[in-house]
Amino acid sequence: MKKDMLREADYRYNFDRDIYFNRGTKKAFSLEFVDDRDEKELAELIAANSTGNGWTFYFNSGPSESVKRELESVLG
Repeated sequence: MKKDMLREADYRYNFDRDIYFNRGTKKAFSLEFVDDRDEKELAELIAANSTGNGWTFYFNSGPSESVKRELESVLG
């Protein structure tokens, strides 16, 4: 069900990084984060407006700045 919610919101899965991402909203969710949250919380985060011009990453343990930069360059 959660994966269907992400697909319906135009999120794509990156197998190399184990993340769901949406270039339009500039949000990325780690697979672990998605698995650990209930559907209601995930739906709220998907619907929430993005802040700023950069990417928003939803991980159980926040990614380091170097990982963020790498993901931003890979995701566009």
